[in-house]
Amino acid sequence: MDSEKQAQYAEDEIESKALHFLHKAEASHVSDAVSERSRLQRKIDMRLMPLLCLTYAIQSIDKTTLSYAAVFGIREDTHLQGTEYSWAGALFYLGYLFWEYPTNVLLQKLPVGKFMSGTVILWGITLMLHTPVQSFAGLAAVRTLLGVFEASVNPATMIIFSMYYKRQEQPVRMGIWIGSAGVGYVVAGITSFGIGHIDSSSLESWRLQFLVWGAVTTAWGVLLWLLLPGSPVSAGFLSEEEKVLVMDRIKDNGTGVENRRFKVVQFREAMLDLKTWLLFIFAVSSNCPNGGLTTFQGLIIKGFGFTTLQTTLIQMPSGGIQAIVCVTACYIVSKYKNARLAMMLICLTPFLAGITGLVAIADSKRYARLVCLWISFSYTATWTLSMSVATANTSGHTKRVTTNAMLLIGYCVGNFVGPFFFKTSEAPSYGLGVGMMFVCIAVQVLCIVGIWVLLWWRNRMKERPVSGEEWRRARENGFADLTDLQNGYFRYVY
Repeated sequence: MDSEKQAQYAEDEIESKALHFLHKAEASHVSDAVSERSRLQRKIDMRLMPLLCLTYAIQSIDKTTLSYAAVFGIREDTHLQGTEYSWAGALFYLGYLFWEYPTNVLLQKLPVGKFMSGTVILWGITLMLHTPVQSFAGLAAVRTLLGVFEASVNPATMIIFSMYYKRQEQPVRMGIWIGSAGVGYVVAGITSFGIGHIDSSSLESWRLQFLVWGAVTTAWGVLLWLLLPGSPVSAGFLSEEEKVLVMDRIKDNGTGVENRRFKVVQFREAMLDLKTWLLFIFAVSSNCPNGGLTTFQGLIIKGFGFTTLQTTLIQMPSGGIQAIVCVTACYIVSKYKNARLAMMLICLTPFLAGITGLVAIADSKRYARLVCLWISFSYTATWTLSMSVATANTSGHTKRVTTNAMLLIGYCVGNFVGPFFFKTSEAPSYGLGVGMMFVCIAVQVLCIVGIWVLLWWRNRMKERPVSGEEWRRARENGFADLTDLQNGYFRYVY
């Protein structure tokens, strides 16, 4: 059997299993078993959320270890000159960008849980390889590889959420997931403070950080390999009856489950869809500030006049702000229909206030400027909600992974470009970097409004199912791997 026939066979098998469970759910009226569905939701949460959240928290720690290393002297010990530190921060996202689309294709062809777990092991090993680095060339190599291996986490998590949760359930879980990165920042601050007190004659503090967190990540990847499930159709932690219930839970999403065959027609539709490009532009403008702030936050705070060890602790509240705002915003949109885009606009307000304060408040008032820096991290909630918008409004597996890839390519481009707006010669005010963030807010507002109008208009053009037969056909269209544009009954949420 050639590879094309094997792919077709795998696709047909997955689709037939999904439809089998859907038909079984409809025949047995399991949707009436409210208590059983609640129990199943708790079971899914208890299995998936700790694994996904801890993975993302570890990823956030690993990505920002460079910022803490800068405070402990990595620039001096590796003899970085000029913009080489900015390049060290940016090259992570260059590797991420280079491997983002291949990652999404592999996630379609391979079991999502195993692929994601394998890359966690590889990036843990790569993080440990930061320890012996002596020059910019070595640092550049390991930073690029780290980006390559970390590229699977976001798209894999978005795919898993779309396969297990209803669209209205996804935002709050994405908020908890992204918020776990904020918890990671807090943990990183505490551990960096502790490592900074270790008196080691053989290894500098920044080398110890890479070694410790690399070992932790590698061990976690092995555990993830054993515990993280893939598609609900083949999930070992679910019984046959629970798989039926999962299909019943997500039948109205219209986004289906897993499909292993790459479909050129769906790829073309994704690349010609205005929604894809609005999300891409939003991703770039949302993550330019992220790239700058995550790379330079430690140096900005130290520039306010704080000591090295004080700086490691003072970075922690920004993580707390991220966790609180992300979870709160996503909880609100899970309670109110079509509140995603409105909440994205609301979360830009404290970000605007924060960077305005960095400009308006005198350098001598370092604590006031510090608070402004902290509250500016509310911008992370808008990025979280944009992933929810993309996941909930894109159907067809190839189209969904392509849209996710474009969103994450925008994430990489923004994070790659962002650090270069923060020039060392402008420390500690970083005027160009602050100006860039003002421009990005304006672009984000335009993208959000554009997506809102587009989705509202498309819903007006769609048919709304009326009879029971039309509802059945609408649900089957999702499991038949039709795209949101091909499925005449698909309803967009905003």
